[in-house]
Amino acid sequence: MILKNLRETKEFLKKFTKEISDILKKKKNLVIIFSGHLGAGKTTFIKEIAKNLDIKCNIKSPSFVLWQIYPFYINNSRFYFHHIDLYRIPQQAILKLNLKKQIKEKGNLFLIEWGEKLENYLKRAKINYIKISIKKENKFRYIDIKKYEKKNFNR
Repeated sequence: MILKNLRETKEFLKKFTKEISDILKKKKNLVIIFSGHLGAGKTTFIKEIAKNLDIKCNIKSPSFVLWQIYPFYINNSRFYFHHIDLYRIPQQAILKLNLKKQIKEKGNLFLIEWGEKLENYLKRAKINYIKISIKKENKFRYIDIKKYEKKNFNR
């Protein structure tokens, strides 16, 4: 998919946020990992998703604090929006973050920048996730979205 401008990006993310809400209503938790070079738009996408979920806080990239958590509601059900940035975390240190328990708990939406660092763990633990790859060239953003479900993981 190619997003040519800010309007198209916002329209796409509004539809995508609706899908996120629908998944959360059914499965009660979701992991979305974002990959792309610096400046590709990972944080911009996450901020827009938060806005679409009616999160009133000022969403900032958690590069230095690593992990921000914001409460939000869908149909009077409380959820937690976990925004994680793994950019500065070495691959071998990621599992020390103690994500295992929270990532499986109901009521959690994880949006993880540089999430490809966590991808092998998600597959080994058979955790469903969505991967959004963003590539920015000139004024365009090229978006690739893949859903990974445990039934498709190699055993």
